[in-house]
Amino acid sequence: MQKYLTLAALLIAAPLTAHTPPPTAPTAMSGMKHEGMAGMNHDAANKPAAPMPMMEHGKMDGMDHAKMGGMGDMMKNTPANPYAEAGMAMHHKMMVTGSDASETWARQMIEHHRGAIAMSKIAVTDAKDKDIRAMAQKLIATQEKDIANLQSWLERHGKAVQ
Repeated sequence: MQKYLTLAALLIAAPLTAHTPPPTAPTAMSGMKHEGMAGMNHDAANKPAAPMPMMEHGKMDGMDHAKMGGMGDMMKNTPANPYAEAGMAMHHKMMVTGSDASETWARQMIEHHRGAIAMSKIAVTDAKDKDIRAMAQKLIATQEKDIANLQSWLERHGKAVQ
């Protein structure tokens, strides 16, 4: 009987908590360390947060990567993952935006496909499995066609190709 009462209480409370907005008062989030967190100073005037620092060589300016518990190592190529640096570069380049959602999608997909090509070229040279090398080679050709189609769309819509 106790189980059913607990379940009933949860079912009644769940819709109430699902619609309860998060706290907005500065004191409601006391105990959290907000110093140094962009946009998290509740005492400051309502200003937009500073943009994220630019990345160079896979690292964000001003960050101490030695204290990131191996996160910096995830951004470096290893024998098991020779794609780390190409993947990081792709994700950084995918931050490009256009004048609207359509252009942004096209530009981000171009960079996504370029990243796939870069990783596939590594697979063609480094992968031991011949089927993977063949799939990677085929993917390069497919992605190049997709990039050409996306570039063509940009051009047809009066946008600069990238």
